[in-house]
Amino acid sequence: MDRVRGKREEVRQLNLGHLERVNEERSVLLKLQWRSIDSKFSLTVCYCREFMVIDVILPSAIQRTPSTIVPYCRSLLVTSKALQMDNILDTRVDDISKPVWENMVESPIIDYASTSIMCKYKLKLKYGGFFRLVKNTCRRIYCFGSQKCIYIDTWSYNLSQLIEEVIRRYSSKNNPEFSISYVDKCARDQSFIELDSDEKFMSMLSMYKEEKEVTIYVTTVNNHGSTNIFPSNHLCDNTDEPHDDSDYCPSEETYYSHLSSDNEDEPINDDYEAYSFTKNSLSMKEGTRFVNAVEFKRALNHYAITNEFDYFIQKSDQTRFTGRCENLDCRWRIYASIMQDGITFEVRKITEGHTCTRTNKGGNKRATQGWIANIIVDKLKSDGDVSPGELRKWIMKTYNVEIPYLKVFRGKQQAYTDMYGKWEDSFMKMDVFKDELLNRNHGSIVEIDFDIVGEKKHFKRFFISLAACSRGFLVGCRPYISLDACHLKGKFNGVLAAATGVDGNNSIFPVAYCVLESENTQSWTWFLDSLKKAIGTPSGLVISSDMQKGLEAAIMQVYPNVEHRECIRHLSSNFKKHSRGEFFSKKLWSAARTYLPTLHDIFIKEISDVSQAAITYLNNNHKKIWSRSKFGTICKCDYVTNNISESFNSWIGALRYQPVLNLLDAIRGKLMTRFDKKRMLAKKWNGVLVPIAKNHIDDISKNLGEYEVFRSGDNHAEVKCKGKRWEVNLDERKCSCRVWQVTGLPCVHAAAFIGFTRDANWDKYVDPCYTVEKIKAAYAFEIAPMPGADQWMQKEGEKIYPPIIRRPTGRPKKKRIKSAGESKRRHKCPRCGEYGHREKTCKNPIPQDSDPNQTST
Repeated sequence: MDRVRGKREEVRQLNLGHLERVNEERSVLLKLQWRSIDSKFSLTVCYCREFMVIDVILPSAIQRTPSTIVPYCRSLLVTSKALQMDNILDTRVDDISKPVWENMVESPIIDYASTSIMCKYKLKLKYGGFFRLVKNTCRRIYCFGSQKCIYIDTWSYNLSQLIEEVIRRYSSKNNPEFSISYVDKCARDQSFIELDSDEKFMSMLSMYKEEKEVTIYVTTVNNHGSTNIFPSNHLCDNTDEPHDDSDYCPSEETYYSHLSSDNEDEPINDDYEAYSFTKNSLSMKEGTRFVNAVEFKRALNHYAITNEFDYFIQKSDQTRFTGRCENLDCRWRIYASIMQDGITFEVRKITEGHTCTRTNKGGNKRATQGWIANIIVDKLKSDGDVSPGELRKWIMKTYNVEIPYLKVFRGKQQAYTDMYGKWEDSFMKMDVFKDELLNRNHGSIVEIDFDIVGEKKHFKRFFISLAACSRGFLVGCRPYISLDACHLKGKFNGVLAAATGVDGNNSIFPVAYCVLESENTQSWTWFLDSLKKAIGTPSGLVISSDMQKGLEAAIMQVYPNVEHRECIRHLSSNFKKHSRGEFFSKKLWSAARTYLPTLHDIFIKEISDVSQAAITYLNNNHKKIWSRSKFGTICKCDYVTNNISESFNSWIGALRYQPVLNLLDAIRGKLMTRFDKKRMLAKKWNGVLVPIAKNHIDDISKNLGEYEVFRSGDNHAEVKCKGKRWEVNLDERKCSCRVWQVTGLPCVHAAAFIGFTRDANWDKYVDPCYTVEKIKAAYAFEIAPMPGADQWMQKEGEKIYPPIIRRPTGRPKKKRIKSAGESKRRHKCPRCGEYGHREKTCKNPIPQDSDPNQTST
C-alpha cells in the first residue's frame, strides 16, 4: 500500500457513487483494509492492467462488518482512467486475487455482475406548500406546492444530501426551518413519519423497496397548515364499508398533460427568475424575465393589484413597454423590452417606491377576467367548485379588491376553460377516445350514440364498461347491480348513470358508467342494452334502483326475469306523503328489515288495521321487492337501500363539474388506481376470509350462553333462546331465520350450534364470495394506462358537435332538492340566537348576556 501511495503521490477522498460505470468486459477485484478506527478503509481496485487505491469514508449508518461493507461497495463503479502501474501489477497481482480484510477475514470477489446490482429510486420531492385537512375526513393533502423528481442510488445517497437539496429549493429564505416527512404505507390510517435521522431515511427506502418510488413532503414552520401533520389514530376509524373514501382526489388530473406538475423531462432554467401569480410574489425587479409580452403584462397587472396601485401605459408595442403610476406626482416607473431571441421580455429598469397614497377598496380596473382566472385556479383545484359569491369574498379578503359578481362569474368560467379546455372542444375527440379505450383495454364495451340533425352529428350518449370491471364482476363479485344517475353540473347538463356492484368485502365495485342526455325510458333502455353486452345475465342477478324516471319500464324490457329490488328509503319518502305518522314509518321499516315472511305479514297487518288505504297505495305503486323476507338466496346480498350507488356518486365527487371527456377519462383513471390499491391491499390479508367476514364471525361467536342446542344428528339441531326456537342445518348452511341463506354469513343460531360442536374451522360455513381468493380474482385484471390527448392517434372523420340543449326556462338549479325525510340544515340568527329567520329581518331583542358585536362561528 505504501508503494502505491508513494508512486501516485496522491490519496483521493471521494464520495461513493461519484465514479463512472466499469465497461462490461472488465472484471473488478477489491482489497479492503482498515486504516484506523475512524470509519476509514482503503479500497484497492484492479481490472485488466489498471490499478488504483482510494480512501473511502463510511457513512455513520453503515455497520463496520464485512457483511455490510462489501454490499455497500457494490455502488463503487470505477472508470477505466486509472493509473498505469504495470511494474507494481506484475509483482502484486497474486496478492490481490482475492479481497481480504486486515484481520484476515476473506470477503467475496466483487465482479461486474455484482457491481451492476444498483438500487435506483425515484424521490418525488414536494416543497413550498402545506397540508390541508380534507373536508369530512381526517386525511390531509398537500396543497399549493412545487415538485422535483430526484433519481438516486440508495447505496450512495443519504439524508444530508436530501437536506442540501431542500435548502437549495428554499434559497430565497434565510435559515428556513422545515420538516421533511413521508407517508407510512404500513399504517392503517394515514400517518406521516418525519425524516430526522439516517436510520429513518434507510427505513423509508426499505419500506418502498418494491415500488422504488416515494413521495417526500417538505413543510416550513411559517407555512399555514403545516403543523400537526401527524394525525393520531383516534381521529377517525376507517372501515371498508360501501362508503369508500380511500380513493379521494381533490385535484384529479385528466388527459391534459400540460397541467401536470410532474414533468420530469422539462429542463429547469435557473438563468432568470420566474414570476409566480401568488399573494407573496410582491416584487418585480430589474432583470426579471417573462416568457413573452402577454405574460409580462399579466404579471404587471398582478403586481399592481397586490401593491394596491394603478398605472397607465406610455408606450406599448411588440418590442417594448413603458408605464408609470397613475398619479403623475408619483416617481414609480417601469421599462421592459424584448431580448435577442425575439420572444422573451425582460424588465430593464424599474423605479422602486411609490410617493402617492393608494388603495384598492373602490375597485381596480387591472383586476380583469383573465387575472381572476389565474388567481382562483389553485383554489378551485383544492376546494372543488366554489360559488362566485364565495370567490368574490375571498378575493376581497386576500387582494383587497372589490369586483362585480358577473366579472367573478366569467373569470370562474375562464378558469375552468384554462384547466380542462373548452366545453365544446371536449366532444370533438369522443371518437378518438373510444378507439384509445378499445385498443388498450381489449374486450371492453364502449358505445357512443348521436343525434343527427341535418348533416351534423350531435353528441347524445357515451357508455363505458372496461374489460377489467366486467370480468372482475363476473368472477369475483356477487351478482348484485345497483343503478342510479346523478346530474352533471356543466354547461350542457345531462346525467351520469352508473351500474355499481359490491365485492366480497362490501366495497363498491363500479361495473359500467355512462353519460346520458336525461333520465327517460329510451336512455335507460340504451344503457341496459349496453350493460347486457358487457356482463350478460349472471345466475341470480339482482338489480336495485331508486325507481328513476323510465327505469322500471327499461328493466322490464331488457332484464324481465331478474330480481328487481326497490330502495326502501325512497319508498318510505313517498309513503310518508300519503300516510303520515311515526307509526306507519316504523312498521314499514320493520317489515322491510325482517327476514321472516310471517313476521313481515304481521307488520303489514298492523298497518292495514290502522289504514287500509296505505296498503292499497303500496300494492298499486310499489310492486317490486323491498323486503328481505322476499329476497332470493343466490345473490348473498341483503341491502334494502340503494346506498351503493350513492357511494359511487360521492366517490366521483367534484368531477361532475368537468367537461364530458374529462369526466369520463377521470373516472377511468380513478378506477385504474382503485384496482391497483385493492390488489395491493388483498396481498396483505392473511387467512381465508376477508376482514368484514372475520369481524362478523368474531361478533356472533361471543356471548352465546343464552342459547341452548338440542341435536337431532351430527349437523342438524334445534336452537332455543328466550322461548323461541330455530332449526339449523350445517350441511346445507340453512337456518329457519333465513339470515344465513340471504347473506351467506352464519347467523347467531348457527354460531351457537357450531360452538356446541367445538368445530374450530369456521371458514367452511361462510359463503365463498367472502373469501380473499374471490377478492383477488375480482381485482386481478388491470386497467391499461393512457397517455395525454396530444399523443392519441388522430382520426379523420365527421366533426362531433355538442349535444342539443333542451334546457327549461329559468336559472338552472345546481343543488339537489332534498326529500321530506332528509335532514335539512337550519339557519341560526347570529343576533338573537333563534332559528327560522335572518339577521337582517330579526325583530327579537338582543339577549342581555350576549355581546351584540360578537359574530357566530
